[in-house]
Amino acid sequence: MKVALDYRIRVDDAVLDSSTLLGSLDKYRDALVKAGTIEGAIVLKLDNESHAGDYFDPILRLGGQWIRKLPWILGGDTETVAFRDSEHCFGFVPAGDSVELSFFQGPESEVEEYIVEPSTVRLDAFAKESIRLCERLVELVKAVNPSLLETDDDCRELVASLDEGRNAWRDYQLHNRR
Repeated sequence: MKVALDYRIRVDDAVLDSSTLLGSLDKYRDALVKAGTIEGAIVLKLDNESHAGDYFDPILRLGGQWIRKLPWILGGDTETVAFRDSEHCFGFVPAGDSVELSFFQGPESEVEEYIVEPSTVRLDAFAKESIRLCERLVELVKAVNPSLLETDDDCRELVASLDEGRNAWRDYQLHNRR
């Protein structure tokens, strides 16, 4: 199954996908200055069908949590990313060269209801898309106010976690080429 990841941001009364937001950033810049309060959604695109794009949480924190799990997923660990403001979670179950993605309602340790049923995607596609998603979030912050990358806790954590995710992916690729 093909996978792609993107984000949507809630700005004032609008919900904008990443391309639209970056294309009209001047119009929304003032509303995005407080990076830690930006509400957004991670959109799972599975075989070009979008999922989970209507579930919002502080997006920089959510993206940071997502990429922070990548090293563990590459290592074979089952992981979840829990929302802060609701009982929703993304679930990741690695299996060899693939990972099973899901999105569910319930606490991290208990699926009450699947919103996105477990779907198997290639691990390399998942890793590349996870890195690309977080790189695009960092691009957004740079476009709004580059100093936030040094002054905002969520931004600093996102950048640090992105570096860890990139390094883990590079190491995984090197290890598996032998």
